[in-house]
Amino acid sequence: MEVGERLKARRNELNLTQDQVADSLGITRQTMSNWENGRSYPDIERVIRLSELYALSLDELLKGDQKMVRHLQENTVVNHFLKLFIGMLLVNVALMVVLMLVQSMSETFLFMIFALIGLNTLSLFYLIIKKI
Repeated sequence: MEVGERLKARRNELNLTQDQVADSLGITRQTMSNWENGRSYPDIERVIRLSELYALSLDELLKGDQKMVRHLQENTVVNHFLKLFIGMLLVNVALMVVLMLVQSMSETFLFMIFALIGLNTLSLFYLIIKKI
């Protein structure tokens, strides 16, 4: 059984309407319908709240639905953090390459590139500290 089917079955067992569940989660009834029909998936925060509302463990709710598990993995904060971190590292590398290639440019231009590298590096440190 997929997550959507479990959500619908449990909602019906508890004699709740889609509107009631949607209101308690702060979503629209259409969103709830999309989840139950497998057209979209809830985010991790809503999965946890559904688990609590329906008195189901996360394991009971997610077990066997690999698409849902993949969806949650792709949308976690960790993946977002890593993508942002890698992107910022690539910007730093690109700026360093520009700095090496344009050594014959004015000192002001070189200083601006160096300052951008420094700011980006500080931003990377901020992300690391914030994550820890």
